[in-house]
Amino acid sequence: MNILFYFPTNQNSISLETLMKEFALKGHTVFLLGIEERGAIHDTAENYGVKASVYQIPRSPSALYYVRHILYLSRFISKNRIDIVYSHTQPVNFIAVFTQYISRAKFYICRHHSDYIMTEGNKNAMFFDKVINRLGRDFIVPSKKVFHQITAVEGVEPRKVRLINYAYDFNDYQKPEAHRVQEIRNQYPAKLLLCTVSRFIPCKRYDVLINCVSELINTGYDLRLIILGNGPLGEELQNQVLQLGMADRIFFIGFTTEVISFIAASDMVVHFSDSEASNSVIKEAGLMKRLVAICSDVGDFDDYVENNKSGFVLSKEDPCQDFKNVVEVIYGNHANFAKMGEELHKNVLNNFSVENVIQAYTEVM
Repeated sequence: MNILFYFPTNQNSISLETLMKEFALKGHTVFLLGIEERGAIHDTAENYGVKASVYQIPRSPSALYYVRHILYLSRFISKNRIDIVYSHTQPVNFIAVFTQYISRAKFYICRHHSDYIMTEGNKNAMFFDKVINRLGRDFIVPSKKVFHQITAVEGVEPRKVRLINYAYDFNDYQKPEAHRVQEIRNQYPAKLLLCTVSRFIPCKRYDVLINCVSELINTGYDLRLIILGNGPLGEELQNQVLQLGMADRIFFIGFTTEVISFIAASDMVVHFSDSEASNSVIKEAGLMKRLVAICSDVGDFDDYVENNKSGFVLSKEDPCQDFKNVVEVIYGNHANFAKMGEELHKNVLNNFSVENVIQAYTEVM
């Protein structure tokens, strides 16, 4: 069978790369098509035997821009005799839902966001979602939260939507080198070292986290917070840290390929986001058996993080107060909570290992 993964960006996506590799190993001919210049994900995919290519034209809001993409995708499917298309994320899902009507292939529209587009009132993105929801024939979502959002809130018929967990080959993760982990610990000494990873966008609520950590430090707790990532709010958040006088306690690392090393070096991964589809960072924290603090009713966290057993579950409405209570409990003796990290590790492997997920994809082929 010939399978196409249609994905807009050129950055790595571990769950997507895992699926491409697994399908290739099972004897399928796998293609990857993007709309940006070649990048890391194309190189990684080709290492797995995937045929990776891009069709890049100048970005434009005009109808002609989308028509050109639709026609190219249709020709690509015909030329390569594609049987199944997995289209991932809104930018190409919009193209895919039109192409499916002039193509021989079976299309699955894979949705990777929950409700942040609606809660932030992004009218353009909301319009795109409405068109995709109206025209899409079959959808795949990664969590119960997204299933509820797309069906109960946005009106897609439940029979058209399949819930399939993200898949990971955790053997592909390189184990962090002990000396590098120790270097990070030495560089950011603290009685409780915190780490957080995500895009700097409003729904991640970095401003709330920064204020909360600042308040804890001002009351006498020896904390440091390492922030990994980048995004449009970067300058604003860095100014917030400076204004709070926390530049020696809260650190912006930016984009890094050493995420696993930073997670392994930390005592806890904390995530105040109020909107997710299925966050990868908390799964990576589970892989490293770290303590985590996340908000309830967000993404798929409730499916594998049980409060006080495999992590700390915070109120989505007021995460700071709950987090302060968590710090008070674990401060100075976080090592005594190691079993929670081990339980999270077990849950992550059970729910998201590719060998436990791939069957769900096989059933829809």
